[in-house]
Amino acid sequence: MTEEQIKGLNIYEKLSLITDEIGIIEKNLNVQVNKNASYKAVSERDVLDNVKPIEKKYRVYSYPAKREIIDKDVLVKETEFTDSRTDNTTVTRTNSLFMRIETTYRFVNIDKPDEYIETTVYGDGVDTGDKAPGKAMTYADKYALMKAYKLSTGDDPDKDPSPENGYKKSQKEEVKITPKQLEILNKYYKDDNLTKLLETNKLEKLEDMPLEKASKLISAIMSKKKEEE
Repeated sequence: MTEEQIKGLNIYEKLSLITDEIGIIEKNLNVQVNKNASYKAVSERDVLDNVKPIEKKYRVYSYPAKREIIDKDVLVKETEFTDSRTDNTTVTRTNSLFMRIETTYRFVNIDKPDEYIETTVYGDGVDTGDKAPGKAMTYADKYALMKAYKLSTGDDPDKDPSPENGYKKSQKEEVKITPKQLEILNKYYKDDNLTKLLETNKLEKLEDMPLEKASKLISAIMSKKKEEE
């Protein structure tokens, strides 16, 4: 396809061709959760390196047009380790900032700047320092590109970590739902819907839900509200 032919395409045609050309992005990033657990993910660099040259070819410019902080909290994480040789238990507590950011990501037809489409995505960031906002923005931007172009990451299941010799890990290490998340979910899940949610996730009460699962549920709720507006 010549450059002149590309210039004559509308934004939907261009995005469709970009999707076809990029294909699959492999999970090359190893994310270390703690000493015993890690998982594979797609890095922001992998996404940008795959997407930006193809966007340039088809004359599309994408960027975050709007950001809004919709939730933030301070999380207290307890990690308990027991030395099996002495039965001595050590508990450490770490404070982390949690932040959820709503991002409106825009895809513009360079040849017709008034022609664009937008997608709304949500990114969560948790950090013991000052990087929570940056992590949330990076997550949102990365998945805006991946979802807009329907990019596949292949089928790479997470590996199950093995506990370190001499220690056992407490369930307390998993970060639980925040008070703000609990407040939001209590508005949307009541009676039979709440019962079904708890049964599906094998929980006794909503307060036991992991933060990551709560984030996904709220993201789905926010996206549905946007569609209905």
